[in-house]
Amino acid sequence: MKGKVRLSKKGKVTAFLLAGTVLAGSVAGVVHHFNEESEEVRIENGVGHDDLIPLPYLSVDSSEFVVLDAGNHEHDGVLFQDYKLKYCDENDISCGVVIRPDTDSLASIYEDVEYVKNFISKYNISFPVYLNVDTIMNDTSLDSTTMTKYADAFLKKCSDNGVYVGVYGTDSNLCRFKEFTAISSYDAFVVQDKEKIKYDGSYNVLKDLNGNIKSFNDLATVINQNGNNTIDGFQYDKVHTMSDDEDILDVAFQYNLSVDDILDFNNLSDDDLTSGCEIRIPSAFCDDVALDFQKVDTPLRGADLSYAQGSNVDWNKMADNFEFLIFKCSEGTEIDSCFETNMAQASAFSIPAGVYCYNAYDMTNTTSMDDFLAKQKEQTNTVIRALENKNVEYPVYLDVELPSGANWEERFNTEYVSAMLNLWVERITQAGYTPGLYCNQSGLKNLQAMVNYPLEEHFELWVAGGDQYTSGKEDVPLEEVNPSYILEENPAMSMAQSTDSAVNSGAGNGRGHLDVNFSVKNYSDPLFDDRDGLLATHEFEHLPIREVGIGIGSVAGIVGLGVISGKLKRNKTKSKQR
Repeated sequence: MKGKVRLSKKGKVTAFLLAGTVLAGSVAGVVHHFNEESEEVRIENGVGHDDLIPLPYLSVDSSEFVVLDAGNHEHDGVLFQDYKLKYCDENDISCGVVIRPDTDSLASIYEDVEYVKNFISKYNISFPVYLNVDTIMNDTSLDSTTMTKYADAFLKKCSDNGVYVGVYGTDSNLCRFKEFTAISSYDAFVVQDKEKIKYDGSYNVLKDLNGNIKSFNDLATVINQNGNNTIDGFQYDKVHTMSDDEDILDVAFQYNLSVDDILDFNNLSDDDLTSGCEIRIPSAFCDDVALDFQKVDTPLRGADLSYAQGSNVDWNKMADNFEFLIFKCSEGTEIDSCFETNMAQASAFSIPAGVYCYNAYDMTNTTSMDDFLAKQKEQTNTVIRALENKNVEYPVYLDVELPSGANWEERFNTEYVSAMLNLWVERITQAGYTPGLYCNQSGLKNLQAMVNYPLEEHFELWVAGGDQYTSGKEDVPLEEVNPSYILEENPAMSMAQSTDSAVNSGAGNGRGHLDVNFSVKNYSDPLFDDRDGLLATHEFEHLPIREVGIGIGSVAGIVGLGVISGKLKRNKTKSKQR
């Protein structure tokens, strides 16, 4: 792997718009300061709402947009928040969010950024993410310096993560905010609170005195064209390893954070801090450093197992015969029946392990690109959940192959392959694992032809084929299995499946055959592993709708739910280091 995974540079585009700026590829004149004399033109996504009731007879039209109060990482904003976000997703309604920051500490502000990233990972946030300035201005405990620090930390970190971020508030508070903080370069959502608007910063969205919301430009198109609000743009926090001669105060000074902020963000106490302890630094990003693994002079021998071998495994013999094992984790969203046992036994016998997921989706069994992507996300999330609390040292491979007699043209095209591979790399890397790709030689050629980057730059490649690949027609004694010629002829390959017909190995299918692989990299011995810096964003779980008690009744009855507090307490889940 030649550095931090980035399949798209779109996320690098500046995520906020300066007054008068026209971004490349965006609508001309996208951001201006609008005044009362501005000519209004009806545009796509021109009419907005700050909430919605997702019922067939009261739903928002897809030509409109919704900006939901999303609260912060501690509390939901609107009632049935995730339900409404999902509804917007499924009905192609452009949706943005307003974040009411938790102003308790700088650590809480950074938690709110993780909350934003979580939204973007789960839903199509195709409209801006706005910082609620009213919340900051109304917190009387904040002085102007702290106010500026908190707002700047949120806005800058969102921007650095490729998020189109802006500010939201009443006209009066936006004017005060601009005066006290000197922060004025972000696009605004202005809530009018007097006859004449006084805010002189740039703004695209306005809520007038009658409660009508309108956008002066199609921000969803701008965001899409510039690649904002996608996981492609996510950066990952730096991880600092405590040395013998430093304490937490040294670290805090080094990164311009308080000790409390660092401990808070990492969910640590002073007692947890010892030499070698790794601390996530939310104010700094991990460096673009090479992710590489120890090359070996003689390829390491391993095997891959699945339900096909069943319980017919001699683990003592496997530990003697193989230096690593790769297990089938899942097929689509179905976990392999032997996966849990295989992983547990590998751990018990100290055999380094990796996993693979057999891809179950293509153009023939999905109805559209949206359906294909949704199923790919479910498939990937199934793997990530299955790997929780398991020791995975080798890559996590996506197995892409076709059924016998099928052809690539009917199953995949460039758009589908790019979407599938991009999603796998981003999600697996974000979860803290090394992404890999498995296929046969013809499959590799087809996949490579459908993307515009060398596959080996983003995946650890594992390819099947060689002189001893018999498709199960012959027995190949384990001691006679040799590394495939693929490893010599193609340096981009890190692992090759030399045969599918090894016998006397310690495991076998109904014919006694086992796949044997050779790896030119020792993934248990990284030269430099920056996966510690590629930590997963926080997961913020919401109460299921059934627990709140939504019912089927009259329109008045549904609207009446608004009297129930929408501030549902969340479980605060910290990122896990792999």
